Amino acid sequence: MVSGAMRRATGELTSVLRALLIDFGNRDLGLLGVAKAGVSFASWSFAIALGVYGFEAGGAVAVGVVALVRLAPGAVASPFAGLLSDRYPRRSVLLGSCLAISLILATASAAAALDAAAAIIFALAGAFTVASSGYLPAEAALLPHLARTPQELSAANVTHSGMDNIGFLLAALSTGVLLAITSPAVVFGVAALLALITAVLLDRIERDRRPEYDGDGEISGMWRQTTLGFRTLAEHPALRLLAATLVVLVFFEGVADVLVVIMALDLLGLSEGSVGFLNASWGVGAFIAGGGLTLLLNRNRLVIGLAGGSVVIGLAVALPGAWPVAAAAYAGWFGIGVGYTFIEVAGKTLLQRLGSDESLGRVLGSLEASRLAAMALGSIGASAIVALLGIRGALLALAALMPLFVLLCWTRLRAFEVGAPVPEAHFQLLRGDSIFAPLPVATLERISHDLAPVRAEPGEEVITQGQRGDSFYLIEEGEVEVFENGVFRRTEGAGESFGEIALLHDVPRTATVRATAPTRMLALERDQFISAVTGHRRSSQVAHSVVDARWPSSAHF
Repeated sequence: MVSGAMRRATGELTSVLRALLIDFGNRDLGLLGVAKAGVSFASWSFAIALGVYGFEAGGAVAVGVVALVRLAPGAVASPFAGLLSDRYPRRSVLLGSCLAISLILATASAAAALDAAAAIIFALAGAFTVASSGYLPAEAALLPHLARTPQELSAANVTHSGMDNIGFLLAALSTGVLLAITSPAVVFGVAALLALITAVLLDRIERDRRPEYDGDGEISGMWRQTTLGFRTLAEHPALRLLAATLVVLVFFEGVADVLVVIMALDLLGLSEGSVGFLNASWGVGAFIAGGGLTLLLNRNRLVIGLAGGSVVIGLAVALPGAWPVAAAAYAGWFGIGVGYTFIEVAGKTLLQRLGSDESLGRVLGSLEASRLAAMALGSIGASAIVALLGIRGALLALAALMPLFVLLCWTRLRAFEVGAPVPEAHFQLLRGDSIFAPLPVATLERISHDLAPVRAEPGEEVITQGQRGDSFYLIEEGEVEVFENGVFRRTEGAGESFGEIALLHDVPRTATVRATAPTRMLALERDQFISAVTGHRRSSQVAHSVVDARWPSSAHF
């Protein structure tokens, strides 16, 4: 039994290290991961110290009020921040957000040190959430762009979750120590410094470029552009369910963030520093969860992660409610960290796979608005729940939330399981083609499985003018010549494609394509091509632009 446990532990550690190696093997993903830890440290240091500051200012009710004041402005700002992520380089949005966070935290530190009115600190808390509202949507939308394969995207999400939890853990520990020996003002100042260092790291990431699509005017007006994320979530059943899962999870977090303060200082009579240490237990659990989560991602068992995490969370919250002692509280918050990470990373990865790059920033911004609103609702509602049920009753009620939600949605959630890993070369070839570039990761994954290898020797015709078209071709290696009515038109090589005209317009082949060297290609059958391209507005638009450029006479169709 011992040797079996050792093998399992070794396998789990190997999976974590593999995810780290995959992530940090991509320079920009690695930098983004380290920046994730820095932003997490700054955000959680501020949140934890602010909770204690609020408790000192007005007791248990003030803790919820402070959380509401901190979160509500961000809920309003997030959809607009999501629009910025779709219109401007996402690295620039991250950098601007981080610099603004540092400035606000430094101002809060100075205000607290000078004993300014509590209202000023609370107002700065709201400004902090507005400034940070653009960070998470821009980061989550940038990840699929930086990842070279769906597997690398999954590994990056696990690693960045680990970095997030490292930042959370270090923030909880350092905040616990600093609150025990200094004051919230010092904590705010340390967080400001870390945010500034993080901005320096972000500046080293290569600046991404946002694609320019024709016909943007059809989505006119700031309001329609900003609300596109909400409309996409409302109209896409899969995205809607995943978003709802993550919103319920954050409502849980909002309640838990208030309950941990009341539980520690009121129910258990612990010191103020224990609030930081209990949160550190959450961080340790979240970090440990990375190993098991990596194993699930390697097996593409994301939905099992959602279900398993919900069960773990339920049991963990119930523990201190049933047994109100310090040991149970620490064990429970450790378990919450494990379960929360499983749900968050699995849900986020599925959302990134299903979302379209064109609107992903706005979808995530709208989701972030909903999450912040839910967290604020949970925070302000926690005090009412405690008043109604008592702290122990509130813990037991909270324990049922996530398991009940997942149980009710289980049949639909099971449909989100992903397929086998796809080859990096095939995925990159698809994403490098302008026709397929706008498609969601999940669609590219599916198409990657449908690709069939084709070889052609020099002089061999791949397609012949006048024949029926049944496939689209991507060139992996080699070279072909294109002839129209016997007249040479162009040469195409690795990374280029042909065959779309006959498929999109249902006409015979308009040209002959002949290999000039040993050529390896990937063929996509008519039905798969038509289904993927015409089912996505931007992909269809790009495809018809390519057709118009190659076959001007198509304008009459």
